[in-house]
Amino acid sequence: MIPTREILWNITALGPILLYTLMAIPFVFLAYGLARRVRMWRQGQAENRFDQLGRRLWHAILMTVLHGRIVRRRNRFGGLMHLAIFVGFVTLFIGTVIVMIEADVTVPLFGVSFYRGDFYLAYKAVMNLAGLLLILGSLAALYRRYVLRLATLETTGDDVVILAFLVVLGVQGFAVQALRMAVTEDPWGPWSFVSYPMALTLSALPESWLRAVHVANWYIHFLTNFVFLSYVAYSKMIHPFTSFANVLFRRLKPVGALDPIENIEEAEVFGAGKLEDFTWAQLLNVDACMHCGRCLEYCPTFNTGKPLRPRDVVLELAGYMADRGGIFSGELGQGENSARYRWGAGPDRALIPDVVSPAELWDCTTCGACMAQCPVYIEHVPLIVGMRRHLVLEQGEFPEEVTSVFTNLERLGSPYQFPPNQRAAWTKRLDQPVLEMAEVAARGEEVEILFWVGCLGSFDSRNQRTTVALARILQAAGIKFAILGKEESCTGDPARRIGNEYLAQMMAMQAVETLNTYNVKKVVTACPHCFNAIKNEFPQIGGNYEVIHHSQLINQLIAEGRITLDPNSALARGAVTYHDPCYLGRYNGEYDAPREALAALPGLELREMRRNRNTSFCCGGGGGRLFMEETRGTRINQARVREAMDTGAELLAAACPFCMTMFEDGIHGVGAEESFKVLDIAEIVAGSMITPNGADGAKGHGEARPEGAASESAERPE
Repeated sequence: MIPTREILWNITALGPILLYTLMAIPFVFLAYGLARRVRMWRQGQAENRFDQLGRRLWHAILMTVLHGRIVRRRNRFGGLMHLAIFVGFVTLFIGTVIVMIEADVTVPLFGVSFYRGDFYLAYKAVMNLAGLLLILGSLAALYRRYVLRLATLETTGDDVVILAFLVVLGVQGFAVQALRMAVTEDPWGPWSFVSYPMALTLSALPESWLRAVHVANWYIHFLTNFVFLSYVAYSKMIHPFTSFANVLFRRLKPVGALDPIENIEEAEVFGAGKLEDFTWAQLLNVDACMHCGRCLEYCPTFNTGKPLRPRDVVLELAGYMADRGGIFSGELGQGENSARYRWGAGPDRALIPDVVSPAELWDCTTCGACMAQCPVYIEHVPLIVGMRRHLVLEQGEFPEEVTSVFTNLERLGSPYQFPPNQRAAWTKRLDQPVLEMAEVAARGEEVEILFWVGCLGSFDSRNQRTTVALARILQAAGIKFAILGKEESCTGDPARRIGNEYLAQMMAMQAVETLNTYNVKKVVTACPHCFNAIKNEFPQIGGNYEVIHHSQLINQLIAEGRITLDPNSALARGAVTYHDPCYLGRYNGEYDAPREALAALPGLELREMRRNRNTSFCCGGGGGRLFMEETRGTRINQARVREAMDTGAELLAAACPFCMTMFEDGIHGVGAEESFKVLDIAEIVAGSMITPNGADGAKGHGEARPEGAASESAERPE
């Protein structure tokens, strides 16, 4: 006997035409809901996201269908739970389609049956496994929401309805199968390893009763599917469609590059002050949120008790878009206490402050932790910066502390009240002179590298020690380099992230003009913010250079033997922990070079913090926060300093002047000045360096210590 079974056994009331007509109704609802959503996205500004479609499609399949970014090492339970639900549901759907093809296409039209033999037996086993995965995954989701009650999760009525639907559908499917096998005494029943034990239990009941219950259960199962599929487009369950679309149309530009306001001199709108000011892709971003809360896991503001929660900003915008578009989208159970309607409801609200509060916008450090963790590539930072631009350029509203920053940038080319002619004052602390590019050009010479010092490296007395240390390393390695000196100006990074795009573009164009005047090809900088701007944003305005972070260059010089380290140096011993700067790590993917440079000192023991590499916790200084008071929640820099101290290390290695400033203040804030120090990687290496003539570089060693003297030319900016 060939293994097979009768399709639609015991079901006679429905003919194929009526059956397919009924089945089409929920798909009409789904199509209508999706069409309404697309129309809603098209309210946004035009943006080309249709390039490189092959690359986009493959990545969307990899990240969503194959769960490449959903199942992660650090959140495996949630990822596997979602994978179980997805695989179970999709497999059951495909299995249903297979049965339909057998019953209504291949057999009646071609007289060919494939639903038999080994295929049929494998089909039974796979479908039972899929149903089991669906039920277990849904129960696990309920467990996470109602037993574990993770702080990053927000549970609403919509979640309960969806998960209940999935569990009921799975149980109903097994019940239909078990009732059929109990009557027919299916000889291949054991292949249905979940429903077969149920069939054995039911087999003692009267056949008439089993047939009646089977028919009733089949129709109830059909009706449940009907209602559930109709509900999909108007609930959170729409996310398989919107998530796939969002990954498909994600930005392919460097994640560290913010899009400028094009033709800013002629622009009529600055930033996002209403829904229509976002691009269509950003509105798709908002609609793609799965409410999973992964963006909160490493968010510095969420973890220090501030109003800003990246997921909530997205959901607030989604609620506003739902109000404006009339879409019943995941609103079930989401009242005033939910993130979606955190500040109220209604289509007549103003985007700022009625939908998103100014406190949320100004708390953001633009660290990118939310974007790095989002399974569907929502870009929270550009959304927030877009709204900041509206506040700054349209409303003239911004924290009072940054008024002087804007003024100084415009007048002096840096955030600080120091004249440009003091930018090179730190060079007086070196034994060897440092040339400026103007001198190099006047001599008709060329240099190997331009050292972009940056504003903090030029004027901040603490960060000047990093600048001096790096210059000594370059000189010891025999690298011919120069600086711009008084011609250097801010890259515009602080202004851009704060929202003053007009000033940011002015600063960036001035910097690019200067670099291009000297035909600069290669740039090294100790500031990840300058590194990111020059590497990822300057090309937008014609500035194309090879950009190297100082940790990368130092590691390269050590590996090539161009500098030699003394393993007996005082700085080359003991336990050290390294902090990954957001703009070097998450935005530009550099995690190894700083660690390899530290590992070159055999006396150092590197101890990783709990949150490291792409899960690193921000210092709190990005996004212009370095210049703003932190008045809400716990101080971010103190939280990170405590985490560094928890490793048992006595030294915190930094690779960013913003981080250096924040950690110096954080160490002071927790009262650990005597027991815990922070040094830049350049200071550690320069202080442990053996100079080419065989001397031990004692002067460099002393200058690298945190208790070294401040610059004669500049006090630390406040």
